[in-house]
Amino acid sequence: MQGLKPTPVQGVPNQAVRPQAGFANGQAGQQVAFANGQPLQPGQNIQFINGQSVVVPAQPSAFATTFKNYWTGLLNAWRRPADMTDYGKHNAWLNYIFLSFFTGLAFFTILSAIARKVVNTLESTASVFSSIFGSFGSNDYSPSVSSHASSIGFAAFFASILAAFLFIFAFILARFITRKAIFRAPATTFLNSFDRFGRLTSLALPVLLVTILLGAIGLVVFPSFLFNIVCTLFAIANLFTIVPVTTAWKADKFYQMILAALLNGFVLSILFAIVFTIMSSFTIGLLF
Repeated sequence: MQGLKPTPVQGVPNQAVRPQAGFANGQAGQQVAFANGQPLQPGQNIQFINGQSVVVPAQPSAFATTFKNYWTGLLNAWRRPADMTDYGKHNAWLNYIFLSFFTGLAFFTILSAIARKVVNTLESTASVFSSIFGSFGSNDYSPSVSSHASSIGFAAFFASILAAFLFIFAFILARFITRKAIFRAPATTFLNSFDRFGRLTSLALPVLLVTILLGAIGLVVFPSFLFNIVCTLFAIANLFTIVPVTTAWKADKFYQMILAALLNGFVLSILFAIVFTIMSSFTIGLLF
């Protein structure tokens, strides 16, 4: 190993590749890049400015940038829900996905807590009757109830998530149709309708998280109260849809708001009827 000299990197000033002594970590001939006498860290690159090598820091991944923008937009939405600052093209979809998923999960935890209480009540009642009148097949009752409850829980989870995605999509689509048909708002697009509804209902996310935690430990009353608050927030966000905006249509704003309310209610009624039909068929198919 004696007499071995650093090998300069071609075209890179003040940069050399220094050999490792011996065979550390079992790798022979492993080399380390240096720039201006300093070793490069993983992900760092070298750029040349006026003939000098400059180390450029590693750039964050697209995944990290997307979620950083989402978190910044969420904090801004908690402070100013009506603000429409653009925090990236992916924020609209992330708002919709997280809001729908946590809404469905919160509903499922409440439903599961209720189901557990009902099953426990039935099992305790069957145990009392068994002790008084004898078994009469009650030994097979508890396992059958538990098995059926497990299958319902599995089906109810997917049904709850799917229902949340469909119901929130109905609100967003109704908003888009109303803003375009009545107010003829040029700034309203189908994509930013997702972002707008997500920002208006951003306060629902921490409430939904608390609801999920309380429902997971078996509480029913208070999580149900919190879930009703979230549903009320959805309704208020939907009412924000019919607030008149300045457009080229010269009709009085009061009449614009009446027409917007009628159209919004009509569209929501149709969409909710479709959602109920889909969910009824889906749930019946899973349960039976």
